[in-house]
Amino acid sequence: MRLHVAKGIKQTGIVAQILELANSNNIEIKRHGKRQLSYISKNSRQDQGVALDLHAPNLRLIEDLPRDATQLLALDGVTNPQNLGIIIRSVAASPLDGLILPMKGNAPIGPLVYKASAGTVVKATIYQSETIDHAIAFLKQRNFATYGLAGQGSQPLNSIGVEQHSVFILGNESEGLARDTEAMCDELIHIPMANDVESINVSAAATLVAFRHLF
Repeated sequence: MRLHVAKGIKQTGIVAQILELANSNNIEIKRHGKRQLSYISKNSRQDQGVALDLHAPNLRLIEDLPRDATQLLALDGVTNPQNLGIIIRSVAASPLDGLILPMKGNAPIGPLVYKASAGTVVKATIYQSETIDHAIAFLKQRNFATYGLAGQGSQPLNSIGVEQHSVFILGNESEGLARDTEAMCDELIHIPMANDVESINVSAAATLVAFRHLF
């Protein structure tokens, strides 16, 4: 863990508290020019001259997926950092065994994702793969049933039990699942909706999937 602080920043208020906490916990403090600090934080409008490197202990490769994991959520093309952060928070709070987050096509885990997740990035179990294709192929080798969420899905979400190994795949905020991804799924399923509503936000859909068998 390392704390980055902009040179010349006023060391009062919350900044003073942050520095005091860092010193008391023997956290390394590095000072930078404002431009360099903004480059590190990648969020110059909101970093307020302070950034912190964090270690996410539960961020792993998909090959590290334990054999006793049975219920997973996977993302294909979720590019909005706020949506990704909310999804991570829901997964962290749910009974799911983890989130499959391909590095290609999804928003990277950064400051905006961390903020939207309310810090749960360091609590959630996240498995990374190079692509969604690689993730699906790997999970099928592990005998996972692969379900893609789509408006035209043949079965409702609540018809899927928890007895089998299952992964639920959510697509892009606007376009939904890519056609290639749909073709790799064992089955397309949908979330029943009322009042002629066609779709809901991907983060809301992820939350329904994550807690589906508790209600």
